Amino acid sequence: MKLTKDELQQLEDYERRRIALNQSEWWERLSMDQKFGVYQLQKFGYDLAFIRNNAEVGPIAVVRRGHEFATVNSEGDVDLSPDIVIRD
Repeated sequence: MKLTKDELQQLEDYERRRIALNQSEWWERLSMDQKFGVYQLQKFGYDLAFIRNNAEVGPIAVVRRGHEFATVNSEGDVDLSPDIVIRD
């Protein structure tokens, strides 16, 4: 399940404006594959932080455990050592 252009624009607007969505709102925006990947990471103490839109690969779920980050791509693949920059 891919996001529509309007949904992708909304994600960009939320991220740009730094409006914090609650976890259930982020959860609803995940694909089914991403939900499964995030669910598996939650068993190890990770929480869904936000979704980052990537024009090349689609939306990426970013999860956090303390100061550690992991990502889940739109196909549900987990990356425990992502090459991402987190803004303060």
